[in-house]
Amino acid sequence: MHMIRFVAVAITLFMLFACTGTSVVAPPEDIKATHSAMIFGYVEADEGPIEQVDIYEYGNVYIPPFRKPPRVLVYDNGIFMVENLKPGKYIIAGFRSSTNHYDMARSVRQTYQRVVNIDAGEIQYVGSFHVQVTEKGKINYGNFAVTQLQRPGERDILKHLYGVTESTGWQNKIERRLKELRQ
Repeated sequence: MHMIRFVAVAITLFMLFACTGTSVVAPPEDIKATHSAMIFGYVEADEGPIEQVDIYEYGNVYIPPFRKPPRVLVYDNGIFMVENLKPGKYIIAGFRSSTNHYDMARSVRQTYQRVVNIDAGEIQYVGSFHVQVTEKGKINYGNFAVTQLQRPGERDILKHLYGVTESTGWQNKIERRLKELRQ
């Protein structure tokens, strides 16, 4: 009986920790397959640093621990990256800080506007964003506005990612893209 309780508590804790989020600050993994792709960008908010970026494959439902969304690395400076994606359509579903959840896909129409098509082996810049609360909510998080920023640009973000992807195949792809941007 004691063993059954222990197993039940362990499973419950595992499921709770599996559901806590998809953003991680960790070193990027190396390229897992030749068709693996990467999405990257930048986000900032008035309410404090963004700690989590929700990016999902379009049309998929994620129920951790059975099916997890892509792993998103969010750095303290606001740069985020998602490595080892399979080619397809992805959506930026939202941003999260310690005090707010900015849900970018509140409706089907908003979801369609956030679709990012990514090809095999591609690294794709999805933009730099500024998120600002426009109206505080009494029960929920309220309303917010998302503004596209000019800076930091793709090149600035790639320079940072070049350093954090050291000793991985991503560094070669980033170097190639930086050379393309110089032309």
